[in-house]
Amino acid sequence: MGLWRFLKRRMAVKVFAAIGLLVGGTLLLQANRESRREVANMQQQAKDSADDIAGLFIGAVEHSMLQGEGLKVKALVEELKQRLRAQHRDNAQPEPEVAIYDQRGIEVFATDPPPPSRYELPPDVLGVLEENSRRMNSHGRVFRPVPNEARCHECHADDSLLRGVITIDFDRERCAESRREVLPKVITEGFTHVMTAERSQFLDDYFDELMNRASRVRGVAVFDSDADLRFGEDIDGLDPDQVEALLEPGSETVLMSYPGGELLTMVPLPMEDRCAACHSDPIGTVRGVLAVSLGPSETPGECASNELEAVIDTSLRFIMVSRLGRRIADFLDAVAATDAVRELVLYDQVGRLYWTTTHPEPPPHVAAVLTSGQGVVSVIEDDTGQRVRAVEPLMNDRACTRCHGSSSLLRGAVSVSLSTEFAARMSEEALTRRAWLTAFTVLAIMLVLGGLLHFLVVRPVYRIGVVAEEVGRGNLAVIVDHADENGDEIARLGQRINEMVHELQTKTHLEKFVSRGAAAAADAAGMREITRTGERRAVTVLFSDIRGFTAYAERVAPERVVEMLNRLLQAQADVVSNFGGDIDKFVGDELMALFQGANAEARAVLCATRMIDAVHRARRDGETLSVGIGISSGDAVYGAIGHENRMDFTVIGDVVNVGARLCSAAPADTIIVAESVCAGVGASDDMVFDAAEPLPVKGKREPLRVYRARRREPV
Repeated sequence: MGLWRFLKRRMAVKVFAAIGLLVGGTLLLQANRESRREVANMQQQAKDSADDIAGLFIGAVEHSMLQGEGLKVKALVEELKQRLRAQHRDNAQPEPEVAIYDQRGIEVFATDPPPPSRYELPPDVLGVLEENSRRMNSHGRVFRPVPNEARCHECHADDSLLRGVITIDFDRERCAESRREVLPKVITEGFTHVMTAERSQFLDDYFDELMNRASRVRGVAVFDSDADLRFGEDIDGLDPDQVEALLEPGSETVLMSYPGGELLTMVPLPMEDRCAACHSDPIGTVRGVLAVSLGPSETPGECASNELEAVIDTSLRFIMVSRLGRRIADFLDAVAATDAVRELVLYDQVGRLYWTTTHPEPPPHVAAVLTSGQGVVSVIEDDTGQRVRAVEPLMNDRACTRCHGSSSLLRGAVSVSLSTEFAARMSEEALTRRAWLTAFTVLAIMLVLGGLLHFLVVRPVYRIGVVAEEVGRGNLAVIVDHADENGDEIARLGQRINEMVHELQTKTHLEKFVSRGAAAAADAAGMREITRTGERRAVTVLFSDIRGFTAYAERVAPERVVEMLNRLLQAQADVVSNFGGDIDKFVGDELMALFQGANAEARAVLCATRMIDAVHRARRDGETLSVGIGISSGDAVYGAIGHENRMDFTVIGDVVNVGARLCSAAPADTIIVAESVCAGVGASDDMVFDAAEPLPVKGKREPLRVYRARRREPV
């Protein structure tokens, strides 16, 4: 018996039942560690695959770009993306994400988004698309159409009159100050882009159209390294010696003025890597000179925006037909860099944004590669789950500088991200297999020890949990079975739970015999002793007394009297609760209620009218009982009174006595209120107060001014 009592009162014997869990947990941890190792290996394979795919795209892009056909590059990139996605779909893997960025960190060769609705377009852009006419808004921003000319149909369908819309925001102060520098610079950029595309046959037409559309551009000529005229026409007054002087290395742009306001700008054209496709001069020499002759401005000192606009538009058109694709973006950026233009925005023929010279910030992972020039492979988490992302730089090799120039070591980056969901699924399957193996391994142990663990621990704890849940729901008619003061820890816990439930039952029953104020005071006191003190409060006291109760009690059985009394008192108590009152006490057939807080007087009077109605509804056949109600308001002492072992939490004071006297004087179905109540209610749309005969009250020298309260009848 001594050994059994020791085992019964100690949990140590039950620890043996946990051995199976310990063994199983150890095996599962080992399986999890191996699974993580497999996941790491699969992630590394995914990283290598993403890096290889990025290299594939880099090779394809480099090879295609060297052909000088931007549109063909876009088609090739899209074809590679489609093949890659189809391959992953065939293998039931999430599709990869491939993006190519330029040296600014802006994505290129992306799938065109759906055309915006007319409500999403800027109104002026929509107007140009619909009316095919130039516009200027109140801020001076120009919106002009880019026509779909016959020479554009090689790349653009001929079913639209426009290729797009260009918007130009001029810096008029800068435009006016630097006309003779800005116009030649824009023309030089246009010339350079056309030459880069090996479309020198366009140059004479380009220069002629410049002079036709910008009438103050009097002449444009390009001289080779021997100072011979190659493109354009001779410019009057230009001395060949002046051209030869600019063919020396290190020469800078020369600005000259002639009588009559004629201006001449000569721009040396240095030999660059991108020129090597057409020129054999050594790098660093001057391959030619571009000369621009400008007539005097029509509006001296002001921005000749129409002139600059014509030069930009003409240059843009010839660069477009040169089929250099994204070189259009470089031209627009170069124009914006002159500071004569704050921003240029190009839209396509359906209103999609093609380019803006106000560049957004590149994605952080792309910016990091463009800054460092080093590829980065990482594991990321996004909305689709875990992915492996490889970002590799597109180097600006010697062959690439033909189109991209040599100002940057990089011409962009390629980002490839692959989902690791497949690896995660394989890992999960491997972990599942190991879990099953572990389960079979520990099954024998659990069969032997599981029953013991269930009987000694699980079932008793479960029963305690069920009792706790029921108590939480308010059900106090539950107990813990097999609770034992002399049992083990769980049995003793069950005994404590039963004692707690019993105390809660007692507390619940006691709360039915006290007011809410008394219960709140007890809760607030907690473990402290309740002190017999009071505080002065403004209260409204309502007394209700059943009229005819004594006669009724004399002629019916006591059981019916109690039933009737409970029925009528409960009907009144429900109304008091609805109006925010607190039942202080029941005294025989009388009810005392307290109202505190905002609008206490109004709530008490409205409550009284509803109490009369509630009593009428609660009456049974043959019952003629009614109530008389008295209401007073004022300051009273609110607190605990009585013996330290038997206290009552209530209000005392003259306001209570007056309320009781008013109730005694109130006939059946009548509400008598003190003058303070009438004043507290004030003007009311619901209540009417009729002055009544002053009421003599014992202990007061003057009769009380009282009023009969009633509900206002609807008009």
